[in-house]
Amino acid sequence: MGISIYNLVRTETEQLLTAMLNVLDHAEGLVKEGKVEEDKLMGSSLSPDMFSFSMQVWRAADHGRAASRLAGRDVPAFTEMGELSIRESRDLIKETLSLLQSVSENELDGAEEKTIEIIARGEPTRFKGQDYLLRIAIPQIAFHVTTAYGIVRQAGAELGKRHYLNSAFDYTLS
Repeated sequence: MGISIYNLVRTETEQLLTAMLNVLDHAEGLVKEGKVEEDKLMGSSLSPDMFSFSMQVWRAADHGRAASRLAGRDVPAFTEMGELSIRESRDLIKETLSLLQSVSENELDGAEEKTIEIIARGEPTRFKGQDYLLRIAIPQIAFHVTTAYGIVRQAGAELGKRHYLNSAFDYTLS
């Protein structure tokens, strides 16, 4: 028996967005310790041609709404793209997690075959649900969480792989 779209989208998205909350906790720690100013950190990027830390959070949250798209729900608009504070970033990720957790398994029945349309590079682009999830949504969330992790680590936070993997090792076989 294969893994269901429901289990895949819930497990992967929840783990990645929880990792983003860990990154935000460490970002807040840097600010509270006076190691970096919040505005400077939220505007930081790994390279001049990359999105800022704030935008990495926003993008992860946007792609984190995949379950709602797969369920055929109207995807609620988030705040306009712009620089967010740590608190606003945390609220956005928590809102996305709540949205994810509100999607039922029944809503995702047959989602792998649904047509999902997104705007990519300014153009409407269509995918089968499974391809959207496996080739777009999950890789995008992982990319933006990893990039945010790199920005906060570069700013001096003591982040390790355990902060990214969260509770993954709670599921090892005895």
